[in-house]
Amino acid sequence: MANLTGGQYITFSKPYLEQVAEIINNGDPLKLDGESQPQVINKSPEIKKFLTAVKNKSEVTIATVLKVGNRFLPIFNGYPWTSIDKSQFTGRGGKASDGQTTAMQERASLYAIQKSIEKNGYTDRKKFFSENRDELLKLYPAMDEEWEEVFYQQQITVQKKVGSTKYGHYSRDDGFMDWMTKFARDKYGIIKKDSWNPADIWLVSDYRTVTQLLERKIKDDVTPIQEFNAILRDMFHERKIVGISLKKMSGKIAQWELVNMDDADIFDDDEYSFELDSAMVDCTMKNTTEFKTTDARINMNSKKQKITFQIRQNSPGISNLKIEATDISASSARLGKAPLPMVANVFRAYGLTLDNDNRNYPKTAAEFEATYSTWRNLFISVQKYTGLSSEEKFRENMLTIYNGKRPDFALSKLMQMRLFESIFKLKGDKLDSILTELAYLAQKKGAVFGPFGKLY
Repeated sequence: MANLTGGQYITFSKPYLEQVAEIINNGDPLKLDGESQPQVINKSPEIKKFLTAVKNKSEVTIATVLKVGNRFLPIFNGYPWTSIDKSQFTGRGGKASDGQTTAMQERASLYAIQKSIEKNGYTDRKKFFSENRDELLKLYPAMDEEWEEVFYQQQITVQKKVGSTKYGHYSRDDGFMDWMTKFARDKYGIIKKDSWNPADIWLVSDYRTVTQLLERKIKDDVTPIQEFNAILRDMFHERKIVGISLKKMSGKIAQWELVNMDDADIFDDDEYSFELDSAMVDCTMKNTTEFKTTDARINMNSKKQKITFQIRQNSPGISNLKIEATDISASSARLGKAPLPMVANVFRAYGLTLDNDNRNYPKTAAEFEATYSTWRNLFISVQKYTGLSSEEKFRENMLTIYNGKRPDFALSKLMQMRLFESIFKLKGDKLDSILTELAYLAQKKGAVFGPFGKLY
């Protein structure tokens, strides 16, 4: 069991002083090493001194209350500071983010970046959190030590890469984000802005001047999206508009990559060409009622990256597929979804068909049985990717799922198999070529995508 030991844990460079004080002030129980149940801490004179010192951010007073010399005093119901269980504070931010949680994380990232740019960058962790932790907690109340580290590292990297240019407008929810979303829809018919430019936050030199300039440059009805992207690239280089896509931090420091910032043809560069490593549309069973996995995966390698495509339902229940890429070479950093209309265009260019319409697939066991010859032929065409040794086992497993609690998983598996059948009609260089195009669609790299900085 990890406890609050070490010198930094009683300084404001870490979040624990305030977190412990908050628990005690609220009258909530605190986990202590050696106690089977958390305890409400009695507000003894020493504890009151501790709470006052934390409120006043006085590390000198805190140290004198908590310890004598190197020995920590037993003021927490007979236990010292070093007996407080650290696990109750870690993981508060959660591992998987829903939309609301992601929004809070992104607002906190934007705040940290804004303050860093305004203050010419923070290299002193204690100073950064002393000045900004309270506001960061308002934006993201579940912030824990892990997320504190993310926000701290993000602001360091962006300030280094963007510099101390003063921006008059910072946007995540409204302002320039709204303008760009509406503009992409009205001008180019892009319903989902992220399918063209995945920037989560925007730094804008002057909102009014920039938007008027953009409108003036493309006031005609014939400016193609590629030309608009070129204008945005120039304005990014001039630091008038900086769009940043926020991804899960892939290491101990936040990495920075400029995407779509030049006219180079990325597909002519061998370092960025992908080859198939492995593929699986697993139809085996975990037990008597469930598939081992409900998705399919295609793994690809280049000299620069290792990427896995996860192919699964776009949402629970009967739905179409989504294709999402993860960069295995960067600590499993999510790259994004490949925009399906663009995927369909790529398929057509290779003479393939993308059948991603769930209405074309059986929803019940009876429908599956009635059209079984179709699905039998599909299985035969992709059998080597399924993990199954026989058609009989395929039929048995599919009927088990169709007759179970989640028949939508069986339908989705058929859709995944159809996708595999289409892709793996291609062999050799053509297969590698389409996989490379799909990899860059997922990363929003290419002439039809907007420029942005990726922070990961």
